[in-house]
Amino acid sequence: MKRTTVMILLVLAAVLLLSGCMTQFAAQNGKLAYADIAGTPVGEINVEEGFIYIIHPELIMFGEKGWEMIDQDIEPVLTALGGTAVRDLRLSYGYTTIDFILSYFIPLVSWGTYTIEGEVVRQ
Repeated sequence: MKRTTVMILLVLAAVLLLSGCMTQFAAQNGKLAYADIAGTPVGEINVEEGFIYIIHPELIMFGEKGWEMIDQDIEPVLTALGGTAVRDLRLSYGYTTIDFILSYFIPLVSWGTYTIEGEVVRQ
């Protein structure tokens, strides 16, 4: 009985660690726009932000930032690095394991995370 309980807990822990729902927007050639972005690389952007919402992110979102307002996260990084554009932009949103656990145990309120990655260039 003890062995079965331990095995079930291990499987549950593995499922929770490996679970997650993530949607990613990227092109195989790294271009989300129709134009080529030329320029000198000046650094990388890697921003991960969490958000809280009820039922769906487009219905009721808590806080000022959300996954639809990523320009507020990109602009400060561009300014700090002296860049003018982001090449090979990758956008993703979904939830992490912690977001999943919080959302599972607290009804109606859900947590999510979005990520912005790419190469900052100066044109």
